[in-house]
Amino acid sequence: MENLGLKFHHFGLAVHAPAEAFAYLAALGYREGAMEYDQLQRVNVAMRHHDEMPDVEVIWPGDGPSPIDRMIKGRDSLIYHLCYSAPDADASLAAIEAAGLQIHTVAAPCPAILFGGLAVSFHLIGGVGMIELIHGVLPKA
Repeated sequence: MENLGLKFHHFGLAVHAPAEAFAYLAALGYREGAMEYDQLQRVNVAMRHHDEMPDVEVIWPGDGPSPIDRMIKGRDSLIYHLCYSAPDADASLAAIEAAGLQIHTVAAPCPAILFGGLAVSFHLIGGVGMIELIHGVLPKA
């Protein structure tokens, strides 16, 4: 991933309600991180951290329509994205294209409250699925 300028950050887990996901992650030894309602993305988000396993972002709908509604319709939960931090997101996106991978932007960069206001964007990668890019670098919790 270094040749794409990406550093893995977390898995994104969409749920209808977070209680069972929180209980499972706690049983695995995950500790609580930041939890917010993101008005711009219209979802509730909560990070869970572990010293030996990848971080997990738990995402669930707010009061109104949210971008994850269709993803979780008819299922309890879904790991639906891989997230990477990118010091230069534009260069990373260009590198993905230059590697011959199909990429389609699903959501343009938008500030994310959970990541201190750094912009995030979402992209579909052919044969891979959804990725989230944090436009900048955050320290691992």
